[in-house]
Formats: sequence, C-alpha cells, structure tokens
Amino acid sequence: MFKRQADLRHDPVQRIVALGESTTWGYSVSSKEKCWVNQVAGMLEEFQGSRVELINQGIGSNVLTPECPAYPFSAKPSALERVDHDVIAYRPDLLFLSYGLNDSRGGTPAKTFRRAYQQLIDRIRAQIDPTIVMLNTFYMHEEFYHQCEHWEESDYDVTEVYNLVIKQLAEANHLILADVYAAEIGVDWIIDQDHCHPNDLGHRIIANRVFEAITRNCSFVAARMPQETLIGIFSSQYGNGPDRPAAA
Repeated sequence: MFKRQADLRHDPVQRIVALGESTTWGYSVSSKEKCWVNQVAGMLEEFQGSRVELINQGIGSNVLTPECPAYPFSAKPSALERVDHDVIAYRPDLLFLSYGLNDSRGGTPAKTFRRAYQQLIDRIRAQIDPTIVMLNTFYMHEEFYHQCEHWEESDYDVTEVYNLVIKQLAEANHLILADVYAAEIGVDWIIDQDHCHPNDLGHRIIANRVFEAITRNCSFVAARMPQETLIGIFSSQYGNGPDRPAAA
C-alpha cells in the first residue's frame, strides 16, 4: 500500500556529531575526507546549500557499554561513559549512532546491548533533541570473527540478532535507520585486507546508504532544490536526446 513519507526534519542542519567505533572514525580510508561520516556531511552541505560543522567522535575499539566482557581490552571510555562530554555538550542538530560490531564481537549479550542502547538514547533525549540516525552493524569477513583475541564472540547469526535489535530500537524510538549491513554483506571487495574495515569504496557505499536514509526522512536535504521546473532550460541546452557519439 502506498504511504507518503513523513518529514522528520525541515530545518537545515548546522552541526553533526558522530558517535561510534573505528569505522565511524574512518579506519582503512586513504584520507579522512573519504570516511563515510565526512562524505555524508559533504552531501548534506551540497543539497541543503549551507555549511555543516562536523564533530567526529568515533574511537577505534570502542564499545557501547562497560558491561561488554571485552571492555577491559577496548578503547575507553565507552559510549555510555562519554555521551555527556562527547555528544550532549555539543548540542548537535543531527546525530549518528553506530554501535554493535564491537559489542557483539566482545560478547555483550543482545539483551544487555538493547538495554544499554536504550539508556544511551534516553540520556541524550533527556537533554537535547537532535535528529538521530542509527546505523546497524558493519559487514566484515568471517576470518576476523575468529582470529582476534578477546573479540571472537560473534558470527553472522549473532550479527543478524544485533541488527534486529537495532532495527527494533530505531522503530520504538522513532529514529532513522540506515541499513548499511544490507548494502555491504557479501561484497568482499569493499573490505580492507584486514578483513574488518571497509576500504574507500566501502566507505562510499556506507555514506550513500546513510545519505539515502536521511533523504527519505528529512526534507531539509532538498532545501537547495529549485522551485521552478528546469525541463525547458535543460531541453534548450541539451535537446531532447539521445546522446550519441559523433560520426567518424
């Protein structure tokens, strides 16, 4: 059945905060500008027609909660421990949340992960009201599920459970869900040789999926789109098609 999309945000975005793990920070890209977070910010700037301040709070080997069994081996503080300083203090208009891969690999039970993620969302919304985009887990090769000490408690089945939890949390809290896993899964050539992190192409795929999710839910992205129809201008410049190579 046809359903017109609800508009969750009309006002342009001025500040983005990204809270997440190593892929959020940009591991395995050839330059920081190719990180998916930076790419999304750039696309939003282009189409809303105004500058965006980006604050990337991704940390490699970070976890959502100190209840994760692998917490002693993680990069600290966890998301729950740093949310006040790293998110709320900046009062972003748009917030990216990207957790699940490290917590699942580190052995956090899905029920604990759900409770901790809900706690994080509640703490944010008790003080600020950003538009929130929640990413599900990133795809990685099965080799890395079982060849990384302290981080070997996940597999594809556990990942599916985590992604279901993230989807349910997004729906229950009226958040925007970016299903990056569906765009990545099984596409081995977008993963770095470390078997874990996306390469430049992988980050582009993630950025496209996140940007698509925002565009489907927020009209501010179209702020720069002209109100008048441009068919006449296009036709006068390019004709009515098709475009063929010149004859030899």
